[in-house]
Amino acid sequence: MIARNLDPTCDGLMTEGNGLGGRAPRVLVVEDERIVALDLKAILRRLGYCLAGLTASGAEAVELCDSLRPDLVLMDIFLKGDMDGVEAACVIQRECEVPVVFLTSHTDRVTLQRAKRTAPYGYVLKPVDEDWLRTAMEVALFKHRTERELRQSEQRYRGLFSGMLNAFLLLSHIPAQDGPGGLQILDANPAFEKMTGLSHEEVADKLLTEVFPDIEPFWLETLCDTARTARSTRFENFLGPLNMYFLAQAYSPAPGQVAVALEDVTERKHGEERLRYRTFHDALTGLPNRALCLDRIARAIERARRRSNYVYALLFMDIDRFKRINDSLGHLAGDELLRRVADRLRREVRQLDTVARVGGDEFAVLLEEIAAPGDALRIVKAIRERLRLPFSVEGRQCYVTASMGVVLGPADYDRPEELLQNAAIAMSSARAAGIGRVRVFEWSMRERAERVMDMETNLRLAIDRGEFVLHYQPIFCLRTLAPRGVEALVRWRRADGSLTSPAEFIPAAEQSGLIIPLGALVLAEACRAMARWRRGLLGETPFFMSVNLSARQFSQPDLVKQIVAALRAEGMAPEDLKLEITESVLMENPESAMLKLRGLRELGARIGIDDFGTGYSSLSYLQRFPIDTLKVDRAFVSGMEEHGNRAIVRSVIGLAHSLGYDVVAEGIETVPQLDDLASLSCDMGQGFHYARPMPEDALLAFLSRRAQGCLC
Repeated sequence: MIARNLDPTCDGLMTEGNGLGGRAPRVLVVEDERIVALDLKAILRRLGYCLAGLTASGAEAVELCDSLRPDLVLMDIFLKGDMDGVEAACVIQRECEVPVVFLTSHTDRVTLQRAKRTAPYGYVLKPVDEDWLRTAMEVALFKHRTERELRQSEQRYRGLFSGMLNAFLLLSHIPAQDGPGGLQILDANPAFEKMTGLSHEEVADKLLTEVFPDIEPFWLETLCDTARTARSTRFENFLGPLNMYFLAQAYSPAPGQVAVALEDVTERKHGEERLRYRTFHDALTGLPNRALCLDRIARAIERARRRSNYVYALLFMDIDRFKRINDSLGHLAGDELLRRVADRLRREVRQLDTVARVGGDEFAVLLEEIAAPGDALRIVKAIRERLRLPFSVEGRQCYVTASMGVVLGPADYDRPEELLQNAAIAMSSARAAGIGRVRVFEWSMRERAERVMDMETNLRLAIDRGEFVLHYQPIFCLRTLAPRGVEALVRWRRADGSLTSPAEFIPAAEQSGLIIPLGALVLAEACRAMARWRRGLLGETPFFMSVNLSARQFSQPDLVKQIVAALRAEGMAPEDLKLEITESVLMENPESAMLKLRGLRELGARIGIDDFGTGYSSLSYLQRFPIDTLKVDRAFVSGMEEHGNRAIVRSVIGLAHSLGYDVVAEGIETVPQLDDLASLSCDMGQGFHYARPMPEDALLAFLSRRAQGCLC
């Protein structure tokens, strides 16, 4: 007997919370006693179940399960035919995965033992009790649903476990009386096998220390602690046996177990290390850079605070005239020289010392754990002597010297920057004394440096506020004592009205580069004043304005254009301008100087050589320069009572006249000096004997008083 879809209304019966989407469970009844079968049908309807089918044969029950896919089978154990209920239940559960509840009136041990092998979901005794049947069916459906969900969860877990890109280990904690205990590997996914080259069979059920004998204790302690406390953790660490860095995430899925996911971050860590190296090391020499040097200095300062016997020293070194090497041999050769200097410095110090490149051609050497300050000075002198040996750069022998500043510790420093700065100040003091010198830092050096810095700051403010004014010193004819021109001299009138001597601020202006805007200011005001005088007192009288050009001004490529612009802007005639340049500036780059002087001469301006005789100049160049005037330095004039100085002055005057130049003597302060210079046929002079530098209104009054004299 086979019956299908016996209850056409079952689709309308809904039961909440049964795990079947709210529909009524569909039940297949396998019973060969017709009365019992009909009774079950009635009971199922009253309980809200849907009768999916009814059969009395075990073989037919298997077919119906395959076609109808019921949610539950009520199966009589004893059925007629070739397949009884136990055999049918085995096939149904194996092939269809449908839960089976046995119906039986036999409770003997043999029958139950045979039925038990099919893992039934329950037993219902005949005659069937409605409440008992309902309970058995609900338990069976719930159990089956739970098992199905568990299998699905396990499948999902296994799929994720197998498909994870990261390695995964499941470990069991083995407690121990001493130490963290052991960890036994329960499972490992394919990613772990691929990462380590160890198969699942090689690691399963083994201790972690057996698989990785040299594993760091940190791993064992951390993972065992997670298994014991069930506290999840996340960390990065190096796994020595694999020579890899891992990001590990560990948690406890069950008491006494720890699961750990391992993400390989080796490449990232190596990248971070490379980035950290580039951040704290110089790319050219491989030495620590300024940032790392400051960090090492900070640690030395801290050690000195903690240990009374800790002595250190800091050397700051700058290669003398390194720019000339770049200019003559090229920047590639300059880079090679820096690398060789770095190598030589490394070889001269101990392993615990730090050699750093802190600037273009600047190096710092931190000497630690020295016995006494004298030891540091011996090392510094050894470095200086080693650097004097020739370097081979691109097949050439290069000789270099270095200026060095030394700070001897320990000292009361709070910031490493201050220590490095003091060493640099000492180096600047050494360089000012000459090339290849060494100076030990003294606080008076810092005070001088701070005064210079304050001077530079005040200079900038003074230029912006217009505090610089011009004074003019007359230049007169030694034969007639008539004024022939003036020299423009800059003065700094501070806010309180006091005047600052050029000797105080000109060196700071030269060093800071402020001499360029200051020089432009002087030139513009001198041109402006001369144009005013031409329109007023002077008229067409021959008269010139002498203006000094600093080395930095003269080195500017567009010097001629600047002077042209100043003359045009102020309306001054070029022939009224005489530009004074020192001979040392001209001889620094004679060919370039020649081009600029020719441009100025073509413009109409006149050229004077200031402080002639104090430097070294080649006569072959001197006669080629378009020069109008040689100016004898005041040092020779003031010492003319000495035979040597008088001979020098006579020679300069004779040389100038033979080359067609006129001569100006500066610093004339006495009548004998004036008479001697006149007797030597010197053309013009200036000095306190004739007139001191004076502001414009005083100069105009001075010129007005002499207006009756000859201005030739």
